[in-house]
Amino acid sequence: MGESVDKIRAEVKTFVENSFPYEIFDITYKPVQGRMVLEVTIDSPEGVTVQDCEKVSRGLSDFLDEVDLIHRAFTLEVSSPGVERVFKRQVDYERHVGKMVRWSLFDEASGRKEVFKARLQEFSPDRIVVRSEKGLREFPLTMVKEAKAVLEFPPKLQRG
Repeated sequence: MGESVDKIRAEVKTFVENSFPYEIFDITYKPVQGRMVLEVTIDSPEGVTVQDCEKVSRGLSDFLDEVDLIHRAFTLEVSSPGVERVFKRQVDYERHVGKMVRWSLFDEASGRKEVFKARLQEFSPDRIVVRSEKGLREFPLTMVKEAKAVLEFPPKLQRG
């Protein structure tokens, strides 16, 4: 491949986070249908718009041309993680306290897998507390195979 994927990730992360008011959610550099694709996913506490992605894409494209980091043809894609994102960072859990989450748990001791929806009540790196229809429940972060935000619609207003 020639290019160091770790170096590309580090350079892109540094450039984006120092040049724009966004955080890096994820960076991948991989072949897709015979062509290399650099996917950069940005995030912020306020959310990310299409215009934000365009702005970062233009700036990052110019930066990559200047530093000559990637020595082959590639496609640059900049996006947001979306509303129903998979949690990858501690801050993803922290920002979703009070919100509905789809949990996939795996208990290594018993080999038991479980998938359910519950509202995230508390988060710390050692302990997660959720509220489901069955009440409060607590488990360690190490049991979480996947946590994914659930889009919730407001209840319909009753007409009188």
